[in-house]
Amino acid sequence: MHTDLWDKIRIGDTTAMKTLYQACYQQLYIYGFKLITDKEKTKDSIHELFCEVWEKRNSLQQVNHVPAYLKICLRNKLLKQIKQDTLTASLDDFTELESLKEVSYEDLLIASQQDAASQFKLKIGIEKLTPTQREIIKLKFFDGLNYETIAHNLQLKQRTVYNHAHSAISQLRNFFNL
Repeated sequence: MHTDLWDKIRIGDTTAMKTLYQACYQQLYIYGFKLITDKEKTKDSIHELFCEVWEKRNSLQQVNHVPAYLKICLRNKLLKQIKQDTLTASLDDFTELESLKEVSYEDLLIASQQDAASQFKLKIGIEKLTPTQREIIKLKFFDGLNYETIAHNLQLKQRTVYNHAHSAISQLRNFFNL
């Protein structure tokens, strides 16, 4: 059954993709959650895995044991996520150590004034963007959503979201003269 679905996905059958997703999701979720015990990261990784399968459907090879193949792909994706999280945590630890250095009152005052000026300038720059660009920037950088989720929420194509974000960031860079 799974092999037939896989073959149909390879030729672009969206119904087969949906059926395979529904058939394998629960099993993949249980497996992924055992590996990292983080519900959201597990769900996101499964979703990204199926998106990648769909994006690469034209170059997919024949697979005899689809659930096992998907588990291996999910495991690799989660291990990569763990490695990335570990590196990020190490950088955060280093940043915390740097912030423990003694700082003078004058330095703190200057830094807070510069932060306030930068925030004000950023607010003005964001107000100059189109409403769609503002919404995408807000969702991406202030709410922390990924491009796929933003596209889904705004009912836009993911490529359109990328383009709007890119042009908004370019405009902000020009505004800040970066």
